[in-house]
Amino acid sequence: MTAVTEAVDRATAVNAALTAVLDPELDRPITELGFVRSVSVGTDDSVEVRLRLPTYFCAPNFAWLMVEDARRELARLPWAGECTVVLEDHFASEEINRGVDCGSSFADAFPGLADPDRMQELRAVFLRKGHLAAQSRLGRRLLERGWTHRQLAEAALGDLPERLTVTLRRRRALLGLPADASAPLFTDDQGRAVSALGLERHLLKGRTAGVGIDSNTEYCEGLLATRYGTAAGHGKEEAS
Repeated sequence: MTAVTEAVDRATAVNAALTAVLDPELDRPITELGFVRSVSVGTDDSVEVRLRLPTYFCAPNFAWLMVEDARRELARLPWAGECTVVLEDHFASEEINRGVDCGSSFADAFPGLADPDRMQELRAVFLRKGHLAAQSRLGRRLLERGWTHRQLAEAALGDLPERLTVTLRRRRALLGLPADASAPLFTDDQGRAVSALGLERHLLKGRTAGVGIDSNTEYCEGLLATRYGTAAGHGKEEAS
């Protein structure tokens, strides 16, 4: 393998790792949203990733989570040396970049402006919303194929091909909910199966959550394209 080929392969591995990093509010990978401006891998296996957001005033807590998550995913690459994540063109770039690089908490970086216990709960709130929206999308698809509400309520994750449940399994893993083949296909926030009687309302709540997520995503993609003159990514996670 040539040095050039190896560098390309490692840059590809970095981008693959970053697909695990979600915009909390939009429930989409930052790679698909166009938030990754550049990836570089040095001859010493150091990695630098530069991120950009749709506006100068994007919420600093969301920006922090994305930078922090990106750094964590890069650190998991077995070959990677020093890993740096740089947020560009944001009013709090300096505080966020320095804080994440030093391993500080958001509350430490923004003293008096943040509750130390709120960041993880904030992350969980949006993961639960994304999980609910993914269930609704999958439920509508299966109902269109002739499934009944009772069949949906009795189904397990393993009853469907993995490509149809990948988003559900990823969100549940992040939320600490059961994601094995025997886990219910449709669950509440605690991982309990949704009954056939409650499923229609459950799917309606998920549809409402999904509409909000999709509207915000379209808005942010437009802002990003306007700000930087390039279209954001339009790929989707595999499909539920």
